[in-house]
Amino acid sequence: MRRVLVLTDRTVGGRTVVAGLGLALVAATAAFGALLGATLPRHLGVEEMSLFALAIPITPLTFAVYGAAAMGSMLLAVGLVVRVLSRFDDAV
Repeated sequence: MRRVLVLTDRTVGGRTVVAGLGLALVAATAAFGALLGATLPRHLGVEEMSLFALAIPITPLTFAVYGAAAMGSMLLAVGLVVRVLSRFDDAV
């Protein structure tokens, strides 16, 4: 006989799963950006990059922030498009 331990009666909904996956994707992108920021200066000999006419030093922190911000804004834009389009689907 198997025993199952139930800590709560809470079920995980669709929005919670999507939000969790989005946060995990942003964290993974930040980690990959930090890895790139740590290895690129050694292998390519480049110390800074230009973004919109700003010279940004290549460090693990700057690439992690850049990756997380880029992925977060992309996921937010896609989420807003899905939310707007789902309203049109309910109206039909």
